[in-house]
Amino acid sequence: MPPDHPVRTARGLSVVLGVLLALLVALPAPPAAAEEPRPGLLRIAHLSPDTPRVDVAVTPAAAPGQVLTDPGPVVAPALGYGAVGGYRELPPGGYAVSVRAAGGTGAPVLSARVDVAPGQARTVVVGGAFADLALSTVDDDLGAPPAGAARVRVLAATGSGPVDVAVVGGPVLASGLAPGAAATPVDVPAGRYRVAATGARDEPALELQAGSVVTALVLDGADGTVLRTVLDAAGPSVRPVGGVEAGGRSRTPARGLRGIVAALTAAAARAEAQPAAPVRLRLPSLGVDAGLAGAGLDATGALVPPADPATVGWFTGGPRPGETGPAVVTGHVDWAGRPGTLHRLGAVVVGEEVLVDRADGSTVGFRVTAVDRYAKAAFPTEKVYSPTAGAELRLVTCGGPFDPVVGSYRDNVVVTAVRVG
Repeated sequence: MPPDHPVRTARGLSVVLGVLLALLVALPAPPAAAEEPRPGLLRIAHLSPDTPRVDVAVTPAAAPGQVLTDPGPVVAPALGYGAVGGYRELPPGGYAVSVRAAGGTGAPVLSARVDVAPGQARTVVVGGAFADLALSTVDDDLGAPPAGAARVRVLAATGSGPVDVAVVGGPVLASGLAPGAAATPVDVPAGRYRVAATGARDEPALELQAGSVVTALVLDGADGTVLRTVLDAAGPSVRPVGGVEAGGRSRTPARGLRGIVAALTAAAARAEAQPAAPVRLRLPSLGVDAGLAGAGLDATGALVPPADPATVGWFTGGPRPGETGPAVVTGHVDWAGRPGTLHRLGAVVVGEEVLVDRADGSTVGFRVTAVDRYAKAAFPTEKVYSPTAGAELRLVTCGGPFDPVVGSYRDNVVVTAVRVG
């Protein structure tokens, strides 16, 4: 054939490249290793009004017949009244929690066994009056609240009698709650409220972000009862629907008014006290170094990657990378026969690093903890978007077999990473 058909030749090469990319993405996943039990979460709260600062240590519990001689490393140093330490991930099992006076040495003045189940979150309370100091354990509910709401749980830590707590003009958060006790969590629509509490001289403000899980501590103050809130976990203000279309034939998804308004509203609600905006994503092991832009929802509520296959997007309706909660980043595996930035995402290995550069010049690092593939028809929305107690990252692109009817892939690859440092 005479060499005067460059268009046909280029088109044929594009088709071949497209088929090769589809075959690469559709390669079967390697056999899954036996899944390790999910870690549990444990934290310490000092809620004894007349007890000075304490050091709290956590160590695996002694086996039957053994005596614990070493209380282990201090995980909550110089913890004062009203303070709640951060969650620590622990392998499921039994643990000895030991309390000493801050800076003290020698045998613990108080200790107790605490059991942690896979995926369970618990708070160990140092509570009661100093003369009757005791350790108790409270189970924490970090599950996702309903859309547009926050979950609030009241924990009483006063030296006086039972307390009542209620949103002014709204729901009751606690009724007749004894010191050291925890109320049943209540789902409250996101917003700013005034709160009435037994013994409080005024009505303190309570600001609730959609998707958050909050503990409200009722404490003794100099002039009466005070309310202090602790963010237990955070999730997206708006939860996307279904899987992510991040590969296949070229098309520009129509981004509906619903998605634009939801993303802008959520971003505005989170604007205060946030880390700087993310601007770049790097996966050194894969050679990925790509610009990072905002991503929103289409008219159906699905998350939409940036149209540029060389760019990745972070979901502006959720936490920013490095902020408490699951920050979600998505990008194309391919686009119109060309590889996208995340075309090798499924090859990342647990333990490798992910770096996010921010607009203020800082960088936040993450460590990969899981690489999964799910059918889009069974996308695990709860697992990907539910609130988390720490800063986590979700990287999402397409994977699995290519479906020529819809022009995309049947699965999504989801990489989970946790913040380090």
